[in-house]
Amino acid sequence: MLNQRSRPLAATVFAATAFAAPVGAQVTLDLQIRSGGAPVVSVMPGEVVSFSVEAQLGGDPSQGLAMFSVDLDHDGGPLSPVLPSAAAAPFDSPMGLTNPAGFGGTLRGGALLQVGGAMNTINNQFAAAPLGAVVTGVALTVPEVLATGSLVAPSSAGVYTVSARNLFANALDAPAPAGHWEVLPVEPGAIEPLTLLVLECGAQTFCEAKVDSAGCAPSITSSGAASLGGSSSLTLTASNVLNGQYGLFVYGTEVADDPAFGGKLCVGGSVVRLFEPTNSGGSGAPGTSCSGSFTRVIDGAALAAAGFGIGDEFFCQWLYRDPLAPDGSGAGITNAAAFLICP
Repeated sequence: MLNQRSRPLAATVFAATAFAAPVGAQVTLDLQIRSGGAPVVSVMPGEVVSFSVEAQLGGDPSQGLAMFSVDLDHDGGPLSPVLPSAAAAPFDSPMGLTNPAGFGGTLRGGALLQVGGAMNTINNQFAAAPLGAVVTGVALTVPEVLATGSLVAPSSAGVYTVSARNLFANALDAPAPAGHWEVLPVEPGAIEPLTLLVLECGAQTFCEAKVDSAGCAPSITSSGAASLGGSSSLTLTASNVLNGQYGLFVYGTEVADDPAFGGKLCVGGSVVRLFEPTNSGGSGAPGTSCSGSFTRVIDGAALAAAGFGIGDEFFCQWLYRDPLAPDGSGAGITNAAAFLICP
């Protein structure tokens, strides 16, 4: 397998580092993988999912991305080579310089290695590639789509990710003699994966719970399956909750990833808060332990009353009081659960 530092992109690395500025520059590159612009998507088993790789420079000033290389992994199955976006054309051979398998990456064990390439910062005049002109401003001011791809969702329900690793990049600094460019080293910034919720009638949990004032990180577990016909019911339980606090069960029709109360609201679309606050119970003085819990039974009658039909998606989590929350929000938030409605 190819080593990150001894890579077939050696010529690419040379092309982008031959005139590098002194080490110590603080240019950064944030990279995120999205589907339809969202970091979390719900899908059916076997569904084709399109995704994009987006990046944005930050930190010290530069004139745009000069080269990048990144490995992509999917823990739900093998990936196929990605395609360069229009903005990435200067990095793709013959305009740019890529590894022998091309811009879309080298497939090894289901992963894509060394997706990307480098602009012609060395003003090549003798080899077949790179032959393009340097283009400034790529990924400089807004997130830029650099590559697009697709995958087939796993056949088994669960929570899967498409993630990036081994990000290596340089940024344009200034023109140099003989048509060359000086470049700046780039440090990896925030690297954000794409989360796939492959749904079935049993609940899948996702989203990160907020740690509350007693150090509790509440977690939802489930048993059973959601059935509109009444043949079965789904029981959701949030454990490790701050004791003696009232909470609300929140559900919606779409997945979300929105900041709220110092945590994340992961329920979107048509959102309903059941204004039937229940107490988390537990032992000891209220707000002093993680012994509390919430339980919700979801049966056919409740689903029908809420307007859900067979095959609809259901997303939910709990919000609860946390008077001593360090962020001053006065609230705690569990992780979330998602499922399909069965017959």
